[in-house]
Amino acid sequence: MPVPEPSIPLGSEIAFNSVYPIVEASPKPRSVGLTEVRTPAHSLARIRDYVDTLGPYLDSVKWTCGTQRLLTRSKVIEINSYLHSQDIEVSSGGILESVMPHGPKAVLQFLDESKELGFDIIEISSALVGISLADKCNIVKAVIDAGMKPKPEINAYAPGDRGHVNADKVIREAEAVLEAGAWKVMIEEDGIFSVANTGAESSKWNRDIVWRLASRISHEHLYWEASSVEICLWLLNSFGPDVNLFSGDEWLGYIAAFRSGAFVTKVAKFSL
Repeated sequence: MPVPEPSIPLGSEIAFNSVYPIVEASPKPRSVGLTEVRTPAHSLARIRDYVDTLGPYLDSVKWTCGTQRLLTRSKVIEINSYLHSQDIEVSSGGILESVMPHGPKAVLQFLDESKELGFDIIEISSALVGISLADKCNIVKAVIDAGMKPKPEINAYAPGDRGHVNADKVIREAEAVLEAGAWKVMIEEDGIFSVANTGAESSKWNRDIVWRLASRISHEHLYWEASSVEICLWLLNSFGPDVNLFSGDEWLGYIAAFRSGAFVTKVAKFSL
């Protein structure tokens, strides 16, 4: 039986483009609607697997748990260079927390080497290390001076005070680091979407912090950690496709589909 000819030419056109519209990804570099995923030193082959199909929807990749410290400089450069070739930036992740206890000199050396290795974004996290807000702002300025983008992480919990969420603390810190020149602010999900003793049960989410923070700080400055598809979907439905999301690489396709409207995420009226 002969195979029928396709009704539209096959090629670079997005699948089903003549059937229903979606919001196509805007050209990179973007300033809103950003997506970042994590890599715990995944092989270049694995990274290529998802970049090959979903690279246009991915803005940055974050090395997690200091895993770049486990590899040779040449291997880190190889992976980061590949990502750059695909118009994808690279974030240092939380490794700075392991550097800070060694003092200011070590921090500056870390920034210099990060630049050499091809990192674009330096995350300034403080979930496990006590640091004053003034020092955090000073690191923001040092990252800028080193020619990279500072992305401080803000925690709902203070170190040693897990379980006591403070919305005013989150807002105060976010405003201070942005004033110091932060590129974006990463909002740690712990204490907001992942609550002590409840996991990520949606009925226990601290939505009040989300809404209070969003009412004070423009969405383009905020990056939300969302380590489950449920959290990603809630944030997209709450703030729209321009919300900035950080998640696992396993959720990249879901985020892109939800963000573009390729897959329905709300009840829609349908009639023929």
